[in-house]
Amino acid sequence: MIVTVLATALMALSALMVVFNLRSMASDLSHSLGAYARLMTHGGRIVSRLAFGCLWLLIFGLSFA
Repeated sequence: MIVTVLATALMALSALMVVFNLRSMASDLSHSLGAYARLMTHGGRIVSRLAFGCLWLLIFGLSFA
């Protein structure tokens, strides 16, 4: 019983931390995605990088199916 109460309290605390820091998390995410987009297009190899990313998504997707 005590483990359930502690786990529920920990999940509630984690959810509150996310809610209170949502603006900074969104800002960091947008900066990270922008930097990744600039890095991905550097050198004109966007097609090969997208194909490689799709390959890994396919591998992970099929491993869970």
